[in-house]
Amino acid sequence: MRVKFCGTASLADMQCAIDAGCDAMGFIMGVTHQSSDFVTPAETAKMIKQLPPFIEPVAVTHLQETEDLIGLVKDSHCTALQIQNTVEPSEIDVIRDSLPYLKIVKAIHVTDESAMKMGKLYEPYADALILDTRTREKIGGTGIPHDWNISAKIVAISAIPVILAGGLKPENVAEAIRKVCPYGVDVHTGVKKDGVRNPEKTLAFAREARNALLNFRNGG
Repeated sequence: MRVKFCGTASLADMQCAIDAGCDAMGFIMGVTHQSSDFVTPAETAKMIKQLPPFIEPVAVTHLQETEDLIGLVKDSHCTALQIQNTVEPSEIDVIRDSLPYLKIVKAIHVTDESAMKMGKLYEPYADALILDTRTREKIGGTGIPHDWNISAKIVAISAIPVILAGGLKPENVAEAIRKVCPYGVDVHTGVKKDGVRNPEKTLAFAREARNALLNFRNGG
């Protein structure tokens, strides 16, 4: 089970995720909606210099203009881009042509079953989908779960990897994995304590996620 910790805003945050054995680390930049733990591309680039091998740095952004997205990736030195907001599918091809090494993840907000159609729309253009929750003010980092039954349907029909996000925490991630069977899971607010990424919660999340996969494979 791949695990991504999002909202990395400091070296302490980064070390928590590294110690938990994360596969990917999200840096929130280019914010247009309510968000927490966002950083600048320059701050991200500085942190990435200290990132060990085999952990993918992900630029997580609300930006929508193609040139802005390309510039953000270049300035931050991230190797993956998570597009939280609305972009034309054809523009993803423009980004890919400019940055051929880049892995592109498109957020799908699971508000109702229309998310299934939206996932299919972006499937030919993205490398993966991330299923998230949104509110009027926030398009990520809400701490609110969505309907995992819909998420499971999206996973079942998707030809590309699907990552589950939205309100996950150590206490519910195993159940979410059993229900949805995603390629990976993503967490931000669910591993915080007093507003800061917590080492114990971070370790517990990764442990629960990976144990859930082992139990599933063993028929548990």
